[in-house]
Amino acid sequence: MSSISSSTLSPPRPRSTQSERPRRPFSGSLMPTGVLTPAGNDTVVLNVTDADLYLHFLNHTCKAAPRWQKERLVLQVGIAKLALESDLVSHSVLALSAACLCRDTISNGSADPERVRQILDLGLQHHTLALEQMRTMTSHPKESDTQPLLASALMLVPFALAFQHIQHRVLLAKGLLQDTNLLTPRDTILLLRGIRTTIVALNSTRAESRSPKSQTPWDTMFSSQVVDYPDFTTIPERSHTMFPFLAATFHQALSHLRFRIERALATSQEDENTASTFDAYEILNGVMTSTFSDSQSIEISSECVTYPKFSVAPDSLLAQAPGWLRNFILRRPRPTHTEPLARSFLAFFSGAPQTYVDLLLPLLDPRTPENASADDDRELTTAEVLALDVYAHWLVLMLLMENEEWWVGDFPFVALQGLIARYGSGFLGTSLVQHQWWPAGMLEVATRLKQWK
Repeated sequence: MSSISSSTLSPPRPRSTQSERPRRPFSGSLMPTGVLTPAGNDTVVLNVTDADLYLHFLNHTCKAAPRWQKERLVLQVGIAKLALESDLVSHSVLALSAACLCRDTISNGSADPERVRQILDLGLQHHTLALEQMRTMTSHPKESDTQPLLASALMLVPFALAFQHIQHRVLLAKGLLQDTNLLTPRDTILLLRGIRTTIVALNSTRAESRSPKSQTPWDTMFSSQVVDYPDFTTIPERSHTMFPFLAATFHQALSHLRFRIERALATSQEDENTASTFDAYEILNGVMTSTFSDSQSIEISSECVTYPKFSVAPDSLLAQAPGWLRNFILRRPRPTHTEPLARSFLAFFSGAPQTYVDLLLPLLDPRTPENASADDDRELTTAEVLALDVYAHWLVLMLLMENEEWWVGDFPFVALQGLIARYGSGFLGTSLVQHQWWPAGMLEVATRLKQWK
């Protein structure tokens, strides 16, 4: 059967001094207040229990997640219940809650960066343990593993995204340039691919017993059609200050990007890498078109976004998952003007060709003193430049999500700035672009808007 081990990263061990294995969320004190206790001038003692993190997940993380009622209920009822029954889901939930607590601590102002770092390290410890357990489960999956695997796969991506921009803020506050524990955009892409890998693995494994599953009211509630909001301007990402800028310029940006890829295809002979980049571009083109087209003049069809079709094998482990969880994780992005864009944006890497992902990932490896000289000496191929080009356009889309999903935050800013800083002015050297590169221009606009707020 398929394994997630090849598609999911193994993040670095946190620097936490706590050697004790994280406990289940119902262990320890149930007092969520006063979770940080200063000790002396230079030392901060972390006093956050798993119970604190679990209560924070219930009382704030779930409520600060999607404002779409059904998805919030899935987290607050379905996922929270699984966390009490499964170590794997517990670690995934506590990791995300730790990131949320970091964000809340920063939002309160005058946050000690060392306190934030220690909470984030605790989250990274839970995140690491969750990944280890996922790899163990997927090697020989059982029916009892189905729900924990599906639920945890969903929780790991938000943590990885949140970790990057929170850690970046901590490093800036501490005057540091880099950190060996820093998760990267590469890790996030691997986790996004890991969601689909988990689904495929469970769908390709036969269940030992095919006992009929009766639908509960909970399953029925979450299999019904999602109701559109009457006024899409109330959707956070569509009221984002960057939305009109992107809507006014995306057509030309896509036209230039398509021209660069088609020119490369015309000059190369059966280049699989360039061809896969064009396929990834087509998916991105569909997402952008469905996002920015004028709802009053253009009717967007479901074929506009070309995500791969998926059907559940009736005798598989996936088919044995409860309806509410299966419906939640398999719901396809709907290209409408009232649908939250997070699912569509993140599903880009689930639908992108494996060849494209394999081409892109090495270019996003962390830059270290050991590989820096090799980076400086090697010229990017045309296919590599185009792969980064498509990826950068995707990051521009992600700018819209900072108001919709707290865990996205400054991730697209950090990732775009890092991409440009790493590859410099020669990044598009092989594309002979005479106009301003759209991702760089939009990053500049977004940066100025942030400064004016």
